[in-house]
Amino acid sequence: MKVRIAIFLIFGLIFFNGCANKHFKIYKMDGQPYNLKSNVFKTSPTYDFKLFFNREDISNEYNEVAIFATDNFYYGQFFLDDIFMKILKVKTSEINADAIIYEKDRTDFPNYNEKFLYFTAIKYKFVK
Repeated sequence: MKVRIAIFLIFGLIFFNGCANKHFKIYKMDGQPYNLKSNVFKTSPTYDFKLFFNREDISNEYNEVAIFATDNFYYGQFFLDDIFMKILKVKTSEINADAIIYEKDRTDFPNYNEKFLYFTAIKYKFVK
């Protein structure tokens, strides 16, 4: 009986881990996978990020730090889907970015796939 429970738990964890991570990929700006193992931050309850739909709406100077690519399923419009937005918030926090820009047709990205949504993560430049 204990063996069955252990097997069930192991398969459950493998399934959950596969579902939670495989649909959200983070890349460096050159298209190489982003290594989160060396740069993981906990998401605090007060952490907030800004979602932009247009680069012209950004008033601060910034550096592009990463590209998020996802084929994660969402209901309706992604920005109204609480689960999708929570995942996006966690991913943004993990790389310590300040904001993201929605760019569905980021065709200049080396790994572009029209089935994915793309977000560019940015870090603000702070002026003295």
